[in-house]
Amino acid sequence: MNRPGATAGAKSLAAGTLLILLGAFAPASATDDEILGGHEGWLDRMGGGIRELGMGNTGTASEEAMPASYWNPAILPFNRVTTAAVGADIRTLSRNGGFAGVQGRLAANLGVGVGVLNRGDFDVPAYDRDEKPLGTARPQSIGSYLGMGVKTSRSNSFGAAVQWYSYNPDLGGGTGNVNVIGIFNLGWFKHWSNDLKTGVTVRNLGINKDLSADFDQTTLTSEDAQGFERTASDFMPKTLVAAVFYTSHAWGRTIDLAAEAIDYQLKRDLYASDAAFHVQALRLGADWHLGEQMNVRAGMDQGNLTAGFGYALPWGRHRLLFDYAIVAERGFLTINPFAAGFRFTL
Repeated sequence: MNRPGATAGAKSLAAGTLLILLGAFAPASATDDEILGGHEGWLDRMGGGIRELGMGNTGTASEEAMPASYWNPAILPFNRVTTAAVGADIRTLSRNGGFAGVQGRLAANLGVGVGVLNRGDFDVPAYDRDEKPLGTARPQSIGSYLGMGVKTSRSNSFGAAVQWYSYNPDLGGGTGNVNVIGIFNLGWFKHWSNDLKTGVTVRNLGINKDLSADFDQTTLTSEDAQGFERTASDFMPKTLVAAVFYTSHAWGRTIDLAAEAIDYQLKRDLYASDAAFHVQALRLGADWHLGEQMNVRAGMDQGNLTAGFGYALPWGRHRLLFDYAIVAERGFLTINPFAAGFRFTL
């Protein structure tokens, strides 16, 4: 049982930590967002999960996050049941996305999970160097995550996930392809009370002295480069996420509130002290429990507004949950109403 004083102190500590992080992030934002968009790793920045999307893409400190091996592998030992989920997200400008995952506990203090994220375009006109039409290209990015989390106490856990990332721009001959295994994500998750949880995740770490997620990308195939294949080296920006998840009980309703502060480092160094190599972002989300079967959600993801709902369908002793989300990007410049998924507890 949690003591009231300890619970209040924990809430103050978590709230103070988030405010310090947000305050530290604000003055450091000196790099334009377009530069961030020019780096690989956009699959990671788009997030995964329809429930999470409806809540502003917040999942780092939520026990229901799917796939947790992506969001925060430290959540995995807190999964009380085995869950399988799948979802799809179709947006304007011929953009597509989706996810699938399975996760659960292997022992009282050990959880594992597998997740797959996909983002791409399904209708991009392609042209050769003479600007002659070549047909339609369908570039796709796929990230596969294998995660494990271990409880160090009843309320604290750590986790790690290994990622296999591949990108195929569908240009033919392998030009632009990326295929890298050995990117790591590390996570921490803490229960301060029944209502307050915090999580921290560091994504896109590599195996080298700078922990940089480096990869090679084919720039010219042997057919175009006089018999020699040419490649270029690049990296995925390290991503630090600090998150708070708080459950409020007001007016006879339960409301989950989530906040995430994000820092992207746009340099290979172990840590770049120059603020010009950092970009910060904020995610906020809320989930109103209207009853045992119905949830209504809203959020903000780095300037994009989101909303959605969840509905629990009867399925005997198990639970089948339907999730829906809608996204308004860049001040309602585009409205994307086609995001839906299912979660099934085994």
